Amino acid sequence: MTRRDVRTDWTFRDDVRAKLRSSIKRLLVRFGYPPDKQPEAIKPVMEQMESMAPRFAEARG
Repeated sequence: MTRRDVRTDWTFRDDVRAKLRSSIKRLLVRFGYPPDKQPEAIKPVMEQMESMAPRFAEARG
């Protein structure tokens, strides 16, 4: 999904996390997800990305 946006330190930097949230919002809009349900959808996606971050960093390194 947003693997190209993931950096090693993204889980610690608020500016990078904000960019990822913005990317997720754009994807939700693109695929017709209702705007009123976006906040509930963004949280689990961010949690999933946090759990997969070490694997993404390892693949890039």
